[in-house]
Amino acid sequence: MDLRTFVDLLSKHGHLKRIEQEVDWKFEIGRITRENQVPLFFENVKGYSGHRVFTNGLSNVGLIGLALGLEPGQSQKEIIGEAKRRVQNPLTPRVVEAGPVLQNVVQKNDIDFLKFAVPQWNTQDAGRYLGTWHINVTRDLETGARNVGVYRMQVLGPKQATVSTSPTSHLGLHVAKAEKTGQALQMAVAIGVGEAVMMAASAACPYGFDEYELAGGLETKSLQLIKCQTVDLEVPADSEIVIEGFLTPGARVQDGPYFDYAGKANTNPNAFLFEATQLM
Repeated sequence: MDLRTFVDLLSKHGHLKRIEQEVDWKFEIGRITRENQVPLFFENVKGYSGHRVFTNGLSNVGLIGLALGLEPGQSQKEIIGEAKRRVQNPLTPRVVEAGPVLQNVVQKNDIDFLKFAVPQWNTQDAGRYLGTWHINVTRDLETGARNVGVYRMQVLGPKQATVSTSPTSHLGLHVAKAEKTGQALQMAVAIGVGEAVMMAASAACPYGFDEYELAGGLETKSLQLIKCQTVDLEVPADSEIVIEGFLTPGARVQDGPYFDYAGKANTNPNAFLFEATQLM
């Protein structure tokens, strides 16, 4: 289920709250999101005509069930039971030739992250965060194993952003292997992917396990991927936004402070530096 289908499903069942009045990307979207623990669709962002922001998609267990394609009204026990069954049957993704994200390709020199309605979520945040509910895709340079994770990204410039994680994360291990040989680590960032992909990317999978396979299991259907054009990686074919690029070897930048899921603002002085090479 792609994200647009999920949004339509939420609307059909009366779970989606559309915000039609103008809202400011600076603090206001974040405040309304925190005050309304239901799926929200911001249709009128100040300074960004035609751009929309979706939040709170999985704000309760019943909505997780909808995202997995289950019938409305199932109990928490039933939803968890079905999810447990599905994760036991991961499915290998398959590469397809085309996807809607290929309709608009922006070359490196024309990339500007702030052409999108990137929110500044909280008054305690250091800046605007391009990535808070997205996937980061990298590959182990020694084994070729793919990792799909969720690592927050603060905008630093038109084509640059932080990628915040710990050295012991799967991404941190990929970076360490690349830096050992002096290489930049290729990365693809996909924003606006299906919620099953998000569930898989944020799960605690073993190192070397392909989270795309878990997403396929959750969907009970192999995930369709397309190949990126400037990096040797694959992303979901129905992604809304894909940013290709690399992590600069040896570079460390400050990310935050950012008010995250832990309930307090925190700073990472050793975040990685991402630079975009193409945007779709």
